[in-house]
Amino acid sequence: MIERICPVCGDPYQADPIRLKHGRQTTCSRRCSYSLRGPSKALSLTGFCGVCGNPVTRPPSKVARSKTTALLCSRKCAYKARSIGLVGREVLTPYTIPEVTRQAQAERQRAVNARRKAAGNYGHTEETKVKLSQATSLAIAEGRMPRVSALELKVGEVLAVLGVQAVHQYHLRGPHGRYEAVLDYFLPETGTALEFNGTFWHADPRVYPDGPVKPSQVRVAEKYQRKLFLLAELHIPLIEIWEIDFLDDPERAVRAALNL
Repeated sequence: MIERICPVCGDPYQADPIRLKHGRQTTCSRRCSYSLRGPSKALSLTGFCGVCGNPVTRPPSKVARSKTTALLCSRKCAYKARSIGLVGREVLTPYTIPEVTRQAQAERQRAVNARRKAAGNYGHTEETKVKLSQATSLAIAEGRMPRVSALELKVGEVLAVLGVQAVHQYHLRGPHGRYEAVLDYFLPETGTALEFNGTFWHADPRVYPDGPVKPSQVRVAEKYQRKLFLLAELHIPLIEIWEIDFLDDPERAVRAALNL
């Protein structure tokens, strides 16, 4: 214990040096502590949480140390503020993985995948693939997962020039009312679905005569077949525009698809 003089009342008192190191026992009593903190609390900022909107009161010292100008009411809201960009993360020492370690990790993962494939428990079941596809379609429809290419947007511009009413990223519900798929465009005047198919992702037969060759192409093809089955089940006609034709002549490609 060390001898100290209270900065509020001037009386001597005994203080623990360890507690002093952490900002404790700076006064002789709780009453003096309240008196010392009173002026700073009067200057506290009052506002609303930038995430949930609840009222928040913070002292100026804490606001000055904060990494964001928004007031946050709790640790839960602080975590959410990171994900929506309200809190900037300052990386003082970038973390890097040596190439030798990266190769070793990849080799271990390949070995694990080989064992799982041999045991027959590698990859998702068909039922799980359908559920994941539905969840992805819902996320795209709600704007949480933007999946729109620049060429697809240009298709919408050509449709507008031609005077064709089209709904972009139309979320399609199945027979039971659940979100099943997202259409590139839906033409409400004719009740027709319009899909813009990329050369690589949809394995254009003119470029890939043997069908999909990459795993990503196979996954897209499987998902597209589920969409075609859903359109057939709902009796919605489909017209397709291929990337090669659109790049050659955008307006002619759209007109040809509409005529078909």
